[in-house]
Amino acid sequence: DPTCPAAARCTSTTTTPVNAPQLTITKTASAASFVVGVPASYTLSLSNTGTAATTAASTITDVVPNGIGIGTLPAGCTNAGQTVTCTVPAGLAAGGSTSFIIPITPTIAAASPAVNTATVSGGGDPTCPAAARCTSTTTTPVNAPQLTLTKTASAATFTVGVPASYTLQVQNTGTAATTAVATITDTIPAGLTIGTLPAGCTAAGQTVTCTIPAGLAVSATSAFTIPVTPTAAVA
Repeated sequence: DPTCPAAARCTSTTTTPVNAPQLTITKTASAASFVVGVPASYTLSLSNTGTAATTAASTITDVVPNGIGIGTLPAGCTNAGQTVTCTVPAGLAAGGSTSFIIPITPTIAAASPAVNTATVSGGGDPTCPAAARCTSTTTTPVNAPQLTLTKTASAATFTVGVPASYTLQVQNTGTAATTAVATITDTIPAGLTIGTLPAGCTAAGQTVTCTIPAGLAVSATSAFTIPVTPTAAVA
């Protein structure tokens, strides 16, 4: 046929869309900042932002920073030390998503801020984990209360038989309000008679105990005045 291949009938073209899964992970923290000893969580959200369902299992790997305790993990997740692994079966539809909540509790050993990165791979998406959307990082300050105790006497010297006092002052010099009751223990020397104690304080023999409820704010102080009277038996 001398008209081929120039003639239109000698050429035929097909145009076929090629669909593929595409994984996108987003990691969020339950609060803008964590407080030592207060339970919190990370959420790992996986979306299929592609045009086809995933064709294989997807694996999320999240290395939780040292000093942050890991609680009971949801179904689909396990941990080996600080490394949490969550698995999403094949078949996550295009436009679909799933998420896992990882319960945590920061300890005093946690660095601040806590920098945590989660990565996803598999799912039939050959661009993961290299693509930027396959990784998500949170940076969360870790705050903690810090107590500073200052004890002072009402005078530079005491005189036998003359009432005097000690003042116990606690200040929260940390970066978060206290999360539990604070207890001051003060053993008064023998020979000093303890007077009527202020609210929040009790005595067992010469041992005075004062308590401060949880919630002492950052930079706030709480003080107790302990009345004493020296006797001739005091050292």
